[in-house]
Amino acid sequence: MRLRGAALPAALVLAALVSAVPLQAATKKEIAASRYRKASVLYEDLQAVPKLELGLEQYRMVIEAFRLVHRTTPISGYCDDALYYVGETYRAMIDRFGDNPYRAQAVEAYRYMARNYPQSKWSKQALAAAADLENGGNGSRPPAAQPAPAPGRQPAAVLTKAAPAHPPRKVIAPPRPSKGTASVNGIRHHSADYGTRIVLDLDRQVSIKYDRLQKPARLYFDLFDSRLARRLIKGVTVGIDDALVKTARLAQNRRNAARLVLDLRLASAMDMLWLDNPPRLVIDIRNPNAPRMQRAGQRPPASAPRTARAAAEPAAPPQPAAATAAGKHSLIRALGLKISRIVIDAGHGGRDTGSIGRGGLREKDVVLAISQRLGDLLEERLGAEVIYTRTRDEFVPLEERTRIANSEQADLFVSVHCNSTRNRSVRGIETYYLNLTNDSWALNVAARENAAAARSVHEVQDLVSKIVLDDKIDESREFATKIQSELHKGLSLHSSAVKDRGIRKAPFMVLIGAEMPAVLAEIGFISNKTDENLMRTRAYRDEVAEYLFEGIVSYAGSLGTVSMKGSEGETPAAARLD
Repeated sequence: MRLRGAALPAALVLAALVSAVPLQAATKKEIAASRYRKASVLYEDLQAVPKLELGLEQYRMVIEAFRLVHRTTPISGYCDDALYYVGETYRAMIDRFGDNPYRAQAVEAYRYMARNYPQSKWSKQALAAAADLENGGNGSRPPAAQPAPAPGRQPAAVLTKAAPAHPPRKVIAPPRPSKGTASVNGIRHHSADYGTRIVLDLDRQVSIKYDRLQKPARLYFDLFDSRLARRLIKGVTVGIDDALVKTARLAQNRRNAARLVLDLRLASAMDMLWLDNPPRLVIDIRNPNAPRMQRAGQRPPASAPRTARAAAEPAAPPQPAAATAAGKHSLIRALGLKISRIVIDAGHGGRDTGSIGRGGLREKDVVLAISQRLGDLLEERLGAEVIYTRTRDEFVPLEERTRIANSEQADLFVSVHCNSTRNRSVRGIETYYLNLTNDSWALNVAARENAAAARSVHEVQDLVSKIVLDDKIDESREFATKIQSELHKGLSLHSSAVKDRGIRKAPFMVLIGAEMPAVLAEIGFISNKTDENLMRTRAYRDEVAEYLFEGIVSYAGSLGTVSMKGSEGETPAAARLD
């Protein structure tokens, strides 16, 4: 803490430095814990999929995720677990693909873990597994050596290894759950310019687990507590053969679970929902470069044929990036670069509450809920890798948020905030990008959002230089335009009083130094009673997240044909774009 107008005594300076060390270390440990949770979820998903349907990329993603835990900080209590699971994943690759080169890599991973963490509970098992593999075995271990459950999210500030297992992801519960086993009675489909629709006819709704696989590209859906009707029990293969989907295969995968597999021609968007009277599951596969598909249950466009196409259509050729709203092609567009990893920054947190509405609603709580929902949408629908600057009510310095985005090599950065003003009648949407300005309103908003910054006055020249030399200004402005358009278009449906206050530029500390297009979205005025009451409801927060998602999708689509890149430079199994 710095005292204004006086120098700190040397003893206090020393004390402040000493106390800062464990805080920084704790921050890295928290990041490692968060990454360990994500890696554990990937590991659980890997085990849930039949191994014959897994490709190299799925295993590599798990290995890289666990290694990232160790790279974050080697003193985290999760490093030994993470490195042990690297060995476990390589051992699983032996079972899937054969010995070379995975046997040697598994041995190396086990021995590396035991050598660097000799006191770990996994050390003896790792050495035993390595020895067994070297002697031609399969790395078998006693039952007690099986990996512990992955830690899940806890409400407490300290995450412990005894945390309960993370719930499976990509499992969708039905809106109207019912008891008993469902009967799958039929499959229908139709194709149109805007996409492909597959409909499963059932007699009741069930929970669904879905995932994407690649090489070849396909989607699968497991319908829990379901059996195929007698006339379908031997399985059904439907030749859809349109621009997006080759075939649909329906079979009884397990005694109590039917499986639908869609063989895809290219990475595509996917939506699914249940309809009633009669119960049916609707799956929409959309061309990422085509207009948005009609919602299930709505009348399709007049051009949509009522029956399936008989002839195959070639996949659409790659499309170049469009010019920005200003008619320019930035270097990002000229190089044909795409979006893969997105950082979502929930503003404020911890001791920094942000603005507080008249009814006591706190900005930090609203934006955290919206950010987490936005992340779910990006992962589930876009297939993007999502990184959060915070996932709970904690204080994260503004400079640390940008550092996280840069260190994670993110492609986009979105900071979510609520606006506030003394004039409580004001409503509307604003989206900001980084630049210098003389606009008094923008400077006032920046001053409020920068209140938690820790930079000193003598750094002003360096900060100004970083703002002026930011080569992402054009793309950030374009990104802000897309976000602003979708937010206002959607939220103004509630009332014409929700004004389009436009895109603005301002020197936000959280955006300075970002090495990717970065924006700050002010999603509404918490100082306005109507807006505050809306923000208090989950339905409205989810709606805000939907429109932010649409803005991101709109921006990503403007960069040309979608090509979501994974860490190995390959298109990941989950790649899709609305």
